[in-house]
Amino acid sequence: MLTIKRAFKNILRRRFRTALVGIVLALCVAVFASTLASVDASKTTTAAMLAKYESAAQNTINTTENAMNSIQVSSGGFGGEFGFGGPGRSGSSNSTNSISEDTVSAIAAMDGVAGVAPSLTQTVGASTLNTSNSGGRMMMRFSYDYIIDGVTLNSSLAGEYNSILPVTISEGRNLQEGDGNAVVIGKDLTSYFNAGVGDQISINGTSFTVVGIYSSNISTVYSGSTSGDPAGGPGGTGRTIVREDKNVYMPLSTAQNLLGTNGNVSELAVYASDSSAVDNIVATIQSAYPDLRVFALKDMQAQFGGSIEQEQSTIINSTQGNLSSIENLGLEITIISAIVGVLLIFGLMFYTVRERVKEIGTLKAIGFSNGEVMKQFMYEGIIIGLIGGVIGLALAAAAASGLSSWLLNPSKTLGQSVSVHITVLSIILGLVVAVLAGALGSLYPAWRASRVSPMESLRRE
Repeated sequence: MLTIKRAFKNILRRRFRTALVGIVLALCVAVFASTLASVDASKTTTAAMLAKYESAAQNTINTTENAMNSIQVSSGGFGGEFGFGGPGRSGSSNSTNSISEDTVSAIAAMDGVAGVAPSLTQTVGASTLNTSNSGGRMMMRFSYDYIIDGVTLNSSLAGEYNSILPVTISEGRNLQEGDGNAVVIGKDLTSYFNAGVGDQISINGTSFTVVGIYSSNISTVYSGSTSGDPAGGPGGTGRTIVREDKNVYMPLSTAQNLLGTNGNVSELAVYASDSSAVDNIVATIQSAYPDLRVFALKDMQAQFGGSIEQEQSTIINSTQGNLSSIENLGLEITIISAIVGVLLIFGLMFYTVRERVKEIGTLKAIGFSNGEVMKQFMYEGIIIGLIGGVIGLALAAAAASGLSSWLLNPSKTLGQSVSVHITVLSIILGLVVAVLAGALGSLYPAWRASRVSPMESLRRE
């Protein structure tokens, strides 16, 4: 206990020098603790990102599998070409053709048809196609304001096939049978309309209530050639359709009134009673209505599911690679911080030993053992390390987010906001590193002090 008291007194006698080393050491500890907290927060954020994406991808795959018995019939346009009827669909019905309700009724009466779900799709705003080549894959992005999707709200069909409404509702609820001027909008439209769940938006002078917001977070990938069929052939360049969440879903009758197309629809989902009837229904519709586009979703199920899994694997690998980069950089920073801390204590204590040779000799002369002298200098180094550690942790607690952004910038690397806070583990490890830096940094100077003899100290004086 007396040795520790003397250590405190010696530290207080050299306040300026101790404070200078303590401040620099505190910065090292703050960097160390903030880095640990940042890496830990990045792991948590990455896990949440992957879980969310995997869930969205699986929902999309499940929706496609549930639609094996469905057939898409369209009046033409991009939506008919690729035949997507699920969330985030970026089809357009700017074609002058349409499907009359008489045609819908005739198709519904065909043998093997279990039900039909007509819909109306129209793009709002200039629709332009932008393409770019990235890594041998053609990226296609359609530019428009939003897409109005008037859908059939039939609870029995939705419960069985679930392929018309968006699957992933991030806020609020989905559309329900009986809804009137209610809409579900994509997450990319919240800023466009400046509205959230429960707010009112105006479309063509008509007021609608936002009851839900969907978020698909998936791109549609085709592996075929850029000039031919989506299925493509060997050696074709991959093609990616970037699907933005910019659809406005509303009841079909509401959309017809809004767009002035009563009695007409642009697309029709036809549900077969079983998979064996799909091909016969497709042939019957094509024969009776040659101007309509007819597409069986089962023909692209395997390709679509494989594309989603490939895209999922790419995103997972990319995200994990970003996390690995953060962890590696974090490890380098923590090692450097620890080394700097040790060297600071070493320099201070080494200089202190040389400065206090006479004092050490006097202690030895009055009976202090080598071990007692060594302990005193070790205690001084450890106390300085502890003081710097406490100050550093206080600094980290106040500025962990800023330090993390400056050192690792995990939000930019992961592409998503990362909230960094000092954790209990960071505090414990920060104190341990500070104390170890004090112990290791003072180890050799303390040993050197213990070897000083009284005669040597007198000769130096």
